[in-house]
Amino acid sequence: MNKHSMTSGTKGTALALSIALLCMIAGIVMGASANNGAAANAENLTALTLQGSGAGDLDSPFKAVYQSANESVVGIELTKEIFARNGRISSNTSFSASGVVLSAGHVVTNYHVIASNTARAAEGISIVYHGERYPAELLAGDETSDIAVLKAEGLPAPAAALGNSDALSVGDWALVIGNPLGEQFINTLTVGVISGLNRDVSSGTTMIQTNAQVNSGNSGGGLFNIRGELVGITSMKMSGYTPGGGAIEGFGFAVPINTVTRIADDLIQYGKVVYPRLGVTVRDIASPSDEPTKDFLPASVWVYDMEENSPARDAGIEADDLITQVGGERVRNFNELQKILRQHEAGDVLEITVYRVPNLRNMKDYENIPEGEFLTFNVELRVLDNIIS
Repeated sequence: MNKHSMTSGTKGTALALSIALLCMIAGIVMGASANNGAAANAENLTALTLQGSGAGDLDSPFKAVYQSANESVVGIELTKEIFARNGRISSNTSFSASGVVLSAGHVVTNYHVIASNTARAAEGISIVYHGERYPAELLAGDETSDIAVLKAEGLPAPAAALGNSDALSVGDWALVIGNPLGEQFINTLTVGVISGLNRDVSSGTTMIQTNAQVNSGNSGGGLFNIRGELVGITSMKMSGYTPGGGAIEGFGFAVPINTVTRIADDLIQYGKVVYPRLGVTVRDIASPSDEPTKDFLPASVWVYDMEENSPARDAGIEADDLITQVGGERVRNFNELQKILRQHEAGDVLEITVYRVPNLRNMKDYENIPEGEFLTFNVELRVLDNIIS
């Protein structure tokens, strides 16, 4: 190889090495810049996130709700009897359940929590709040709706913020606060969702269903929404096994707060629940047919008698009319009629459909039933007394 060729090759190699080295340096610089840029972007994004939403948003969304709503939830302690034994005075006292403050000194709970107090006189009821006990009295209770109101003078607990149970939707957050298993687990929070609405699990009222855990001792506690508003009073749960062998878990139920406040107002003002009525005496028509035929009257509620100046009479309903529909719902017996009426207040106007058959009461059982007619009336409900019909 000659000198000239050797020199050219060396120069070419050196040039290639120089270019490679420059590329490597550029790559390192660009990589470092990219990494620094990514880190800076992440830092800026974090800063923007914290600045835009507040550092508190990194906490559980239920924390602030609990801290607020929990202040209105109390415990209930019952002293069922005081007795003398072995030269000492003793008492049978138990921390029984939960309650929620509705207004100054007024605590709402479940009727079944204090039902034993109506069966036999209790020696005492106490409201437990922040470890202190405040003497309370039972103002009144309603077994059908499972709601009772207690009064405790000097109770410093604030009233709960009330929500609108009619505005709930399945899937909404649901927070249950109460005292499962008594004082040992006082003010326990469980979280779930609204699992169902208008559940017909009680003869008194339809209920809210939730999968937020409800246990013994939660009775009378609060069901809250994500804003910390009280939307129900926890009342019962289902657990165990179905007749077919299927396991049941996560079925908790609460009385809707719109129902609770209406009942509690009556209990505080009148000492009983005052329901609007139609002003009629009724009997069930237990029929195998939903529709009238020549052999059967429709399953319905028979208006057997009417009071003078009753809402039903004023609207045009007559004795011997058969009530088949109320407020757009088919009714076949008194219980179904009663449940619909209990969802309404005095002054509400209900559309009631009746089936009217001529000379109904004088028909012979061997005669074909003559064809009647369906008539619809608008009935304005009024409070007449505490008997519903």
